[in-house]
Amino acid sequence: MNRIFRMKRLALLPLLLVTVSASAERYPEGYADDRAAIVDLQGRYVMAMDYFDADGYAAVFAEDGVLDWARGIVEGRDAIREFMATGTYDLTRGAPEAKTPDGREWPSTVRHLITNQVIDVDGDKARALTYWIQFNNNAQRDKVEWMLFGSWYDEFVKIDGEWFFSLHRIHNEGNPRTFTAGQENPVKLFED
Repeated sequence: MNRIFRMKRLALLPLLLVTVSASAERYPEGYADDRAAIVDLQGRYVMAMDYFDADGYAAVFAEDGVLDWARGIVEGRDAIREFMATGTYDLTRGAPEAKTPDGREWPSTVRHLITNQVIDVDGDKARALTYWIQFNNNAQRDKVEWMLFGSWYDEFVKIDGEWFFSLHRIHNEGNPRTFTAGQENPVKLFED
């Protein structure tokens, strides 16, 4: 019985080697680290946006990075920082004022979630497709409203070992200029 078990294990060895080899071919050395760094970069972008941190927002872009959003294109890290610092992207503007039961101000908050991602890394360049969802509380402590959703098409560049957005294109499914619904699956862009 023990001999049969050993023979079966040995018979599976070539299959295991082929599987490991195919995996190594699909995901080159360093891919996991690059992917993790890109996911972290996108997370830092969302946090800076939701907390109106203009410096943090601009810091995730390359010096010549491009932001393509619902109202147009912003080019260069300095212009992107200025764009965020002016409050142009303040999605809480116009929200009703609210107070906590003890009279303190209850601010309106906006949050973004990023979900499904396809990331393609090629040396010091990468690109990604990512779904995003936006919700807010409109200064109501007990109510959350789902506001917008869409996808991002991103291009990244690695400079001195650090990843940056070279292009961040926001597709907003609520904006006719940028929606992608009904189009071909964008992941096909990544197929060679």
